[in-house]
Amino acid sequence: MSTAINTFRAQTDHLIGDVDEGELSRDAKDGRVKAAVERYSQDAPDTRTDDVSGDGGRYYGIAASLSGWVEGFSRIVKIEYPAADISADETPTYLESEDWRDDYWKSESGTQTRYLYLPAHSPAATETMRITYTVPYTWSSSPEATDTPAQDFFAICHLAASLCCRALAARYAQLGDSTLGADATAHTTKSSEYANRAKEYMTMYEKHMGLGQEADARAAGDFVDWDTMPGWPGGRQFIFHGKEIR
Repeated sequence: MSTAINTFRAQTDHLIGDVDEGELSRDAKDGRVKAAVERYSQDAPDTRTDDVSGDGGRYYGIAASLSGWVEGFSRIVKIEYPAADISADETPTYLESEDWRDDYWKSESGTQTRYLYLPAHSPAATETMRITYTVPYTWSSSPEATDTPAQDFFAICHLAASLCCRALAARYAQLGDSTLGADATAHTTKSSEYANRAKEYMTMYEKHMGLGQEADARAAGDFVDWDTMPGWPGGRQFIFHGKEIR
């Protein structure tokens, strides 16, 4: 199911509040929605699966074999070989990670070509590899929309709102630097408010996506310097009661 950019924009507007065109234009908001989807693609990429026929060799040009491959972004996740015949109820068999490499490069007529290399297999022309690889989420036109998962819609909007608030914080910081007196103070205050909201929305995005949890776990395990001397009179010890009343 695709989500239109105006749906993302409406939720982002709700999060950042009333902002007029002079503060942050519609195009600027849409740009940050797209930037949020781009960042989301890196954190939780989409996947695509293509069937590739063997040719008896161990090298397969990736761009020529995988129609959705995006150089600089995509990576192979898994390879099923030989591909199961679903109509025959065959069980899928997957290659181990050491059985393939997706980073073998060769210069051909001045152009760098990436190859899939299979060190231990040479699929015959009668065999098929079923290759799953990552791809970014993209935008269609008329209407402009993307097919990011519905369960992550609000997380993406939190990220977009964070980027918008960061832009607003920078704008008001610049205005504060260029003005004097009460106006400068007001602009500085607004800049600080937007910066705090940007941080808050980024935290919400990262929490939803499960990012930064390792740091959270470390923080939860920190030591606390408790006062080891009881503060009540008589020098009584901790636990339940002092020595003199045991």
